[in-house]
Amino acid sequence: MPLPALKIAILHYQPKGDEVDPVVTQLTEALTGLGHQVTTVAVDDRVSEILRDIQRAKCDLVFNVCETFASDYRMEVNVAALMEMGRVKYTGSSTAGLLLAQDKVLTKQLLEFHEVSTPNFAVFENDTFETKGILRFPLIVKPARSDSSIGIGRHSVVQNWQELTERVREIRDDLQDEALVEEYIDGREVYVGIVGPASNPTILPIIEMDFGNWSPAIPMVSDREVKFAPETEGSPRLVIAKDLSDELRARIHRAARLAYRALKLRDYARMDFRIAKTGEPYMLEANPNPYLEKTGELAMAAEEAGLDYAQLVSRILESAAVRYHLHIREAAGKRARAAQS
Repeated sequence: MPLPALKIAILHYQPKGDEVDPVVTQLTEALTGLGHQVTTVAVDDRVSEILRDIQRAKCDLVFNVCETFASDYRMEVNVAALMEMGRVKYTGSSTAGLLLAQDKVLTKQLLEFHEVSTPNFAVFENDTFETKGILRFPLIVKPARSDSSIGIGRHSVVQNWQELTERVREIRDDLQDEALVEEYIDGREVYVGIVGPASNPTILPIIEMDFGNWSPAIPMVSDREVKFAPETEGSPRLVIAKDLSDELRARIHRAARLAYRALKLRDYARMDFRIAKTGEPYMLEANPNPYLEKTGELAMAAEEAGLDYAQLVSRILESAAVRYHLHIREAAGKRARAAQS
């Protein structure tokens, strides 16, 4: 869908003294190449300046890649809420979608309601224990509300009650969070990118985190080192998922589409799955507004689908533009030109 030339402000997190995230440069180049006028708005820890700087930009649309505020990833939701209160049009998931996805316990409950398979789990809070059914070791212990694999590592996989208790205590004491405890799924880890509105999303090819060079003595866990230092020797690498049956792909795609709608996500997202040795796919979590770096999972999946980086960005932009009726400008312009001829 051709869009009119828009004035777009890229909203991103940049504490004073830090370098600009490469994604901001990549997005600027892509959007400029698509014919749009681009400016950037940096966010640090000053609430009063966010709306002021956006208003000064006089943009038609904010391309929101701000995932943190004041060094707190949980405040991503608040930044979106601030824009909504200011009636700012922006790309990506709304406050509702961000909140649902950030709360991993609520996410799993919604997935179960919509009959999307997810590992059995329990929640530890204030020395209470809530569970559905019987959990079997090994288990993986995570913060109930986290992002970018914060609080997750090789030590997160526990084999007995003593290890479980110690890890739960660490999460409560160090991260001031509930502990989400899941049955650890020993199997392939795959990611499904989705682009577009919830009413008619495009499901991108499946990407796999290949642990082929991983030590068999270490649990396969995508921690921060794996995600942000992939050049480390022995680290897994992102590849196009192969050897998946058509039936399995269809099941994963269906689960991803259901989750996208159930969690009220929009424009783009990434769903993470583990495929058990039995062949059963289990959804682990949803990632609204995933990192848009050119070598990341979403861009890799888009390329496999025949979309280059600029086309991927354009698809995200189109989804938001239609929601806010910004695409109507082009149609109105054509009608005006036709009337004059």
